[in-house]
Amino acid sequence: MKLTRHLTLEGSKRLILFGIGAVLLVGIDLLTKWLAELFLVEGQLNAIIPNFLYFTKSYNTAVAFSLGSSLPMPVGRAINITISVVMSVVIIWYWILHDDRFTNLHRSIAMLLAAGAVGNLIDRAFYWEAITGFDGVIDFIQFYLGGGPSAPTNFVNPFATFNLADSYLTIGMIMLIVLMVIDMIKDSKKGALSEDPRLKKAPTQSNEEKNQDADQKD
Repeated sequence: MKLTRHLTLEGSKRLILFGIGAVLLVGIDLLTKWLAELFLVEGQLNAIIPNFLYFTKSYNTAVAFSLGSSLPMPVGRAINITISVVMSVVIIWYWILHDDRFTNLHRSIAMLLAAGAVGNLIDRAFYWEAITGFDGVIDFIQFYLGGGPSAPTNFVNPFATFNLADSYLTIGMIMLIVLMVIDMIKDSKKGALSEDPRLKKAPTQSNEEKNQDADQKD
């Protein structure tokens, strides 16, 4: 695989356009997190859709959806920063290298994944108590999928608290998986058609064979 490639003018325009989109998504993510930091109280539920959607502020030093929260703070935080850096670099690097083969749907997926990875990377790398007064990623979106705060607690009630960057990553991964499944189905159908004996052409005779057949008939 080539590590670099020459960008055409059209390819550069596409990269710039979708790159600007990714930057805007990161900006929206950071803005909403800081609005949550300024106006929400940690642990206090604010109903948007009662018994379904709430805004509530929390700080996550683990990975997305609080996975890995049992690790010691310095160790877990360092691992999560490393994961975010690697994820961000790989997504952006792969996107740049293969953009000329991407459709706009592929670019939209790459835009979402890059924005999600970078958005949470900024939080993990720079939001420390000594700098901002709190540690970790700001989460503020809380869904209750099993009846609301008054219903029994289970796996989806409440659902994990997250932010827009987590949403970008989740939506991007779902889109990517659906696209891969569709491509696999299309490839399997093409393979089945190519093996259908009814679609195979009869071998064509060369001119010499045609002449021999004509001589035999004479």
